[in-house]
Amino acid sequence: MKIRLSLICLAAVAPAIAMANIIPIGTGIAGTGPYVWTYNVDLSQDQNAVSGPVSPTFSVPHEDTSYGSMFTIYDFDGYVDGTCTSPTGWQCSAQNVGYTPDDVVPTDNPGIINLTWFYTTGPVLSGNPNGLDLGNFSAQSIYNTITTVSYAARGVKNSGSQIGSIGDNVGETQGPSGTPIPEPGSLALASLGLLGLGLLRRRKGA
Repeated sequence: MKIRLSLICLAAVAPAIAMANIIPIGTGIAGTGPYVWTYNVDLSQDQNAVSGPVSPTFSVPHEDTSYGSMFTIYDFDGYVDGTCTSPTGWQCSAQNVGYTPDDVVPTDNPGIINLTWFYTTGPVLSGNPNGLDLGNFSAQSIYNTITTVSYAARGVKNSGSQIGSIGDNVGETQGPSGTPIPEPGSLALASLGLLGLGLLRRRKGA
């Protein structure tokens, strides 16, 4: 089974920081379990991705330009250990507390694995002039139920008065969930059941 989903992206950016930079633009789900979740990721035209070391702390300081560009997808439920993949030059890690730029606030459940990809080796990747497709980043989950999760990212401004400064962004994309979403028919039956229970209580109280 393979499903192609459109992005749910609401890029919220801190004041005086460049607009959205590294963005998961679509999600694909393949397999019959475990399921391969693939994120196609774009670099905005006004941003660069620069290589560098992984931050030693989960809270990544936005004023420190020495660390590599990165993005995190939060609450990747049902993650299958060791299945995180990425294009050449990117390093993936999985942890319950996600690497997060310190000037954005994603939604993060500390009980669910987060996936972070750091750009650790390679040349500067420039989004100028029309944006750049960074490729496909994937991981496996035991779940294929779709929910909305946060992502956060870190790039470097490549133009304008803020050239060379860090640009952090936060938004929403799709991720797996271990909580099944009830079918519309099930919801309707549940509603009828509650209605019947309410009528029965009224009769008893009459």
